[in-house]
Amino acid sequence: MRLDVNLLELEKLHADIEAIHEIVLTLKASIDGKDVGIHILKNSAGSYFYELSHAYRGADRTDRFSSMENRYASVEEAAKGALQSATLYYRSTDEGGAWQKNESYVQ
Repeated sequence: MRLDVNLLELEKLHADIEAIHEIVLTLKASIDGKDVGIHILKNSAGSYFYELSHAYRGADRTDRFSSMENRYASVEEAAKGALQSATLYYRSTDEGGAWQKNESYVQ
């Protein structure tokens, strides 16, 4: 059973609450043997976005997480964006690259 929750109203419950995000879908992608968790979330504006448990840092890159657009009109678009982001820099032949854990990802 799915309940519709007014996230904007929940954000107003206390002055210190900055934002409420609803996790609407949890996925796991296996990328060359590495399991990457994906949360698809919805914000109070009704937009969907993703959060990844890990990101690939190639040997020639200095920043860990992609700066791709992360706001979508549907759950499906957000899931596709998450998979594109997770695989954007991954190359199986990349020597010296590694998967980096996203410390803000909540299991």
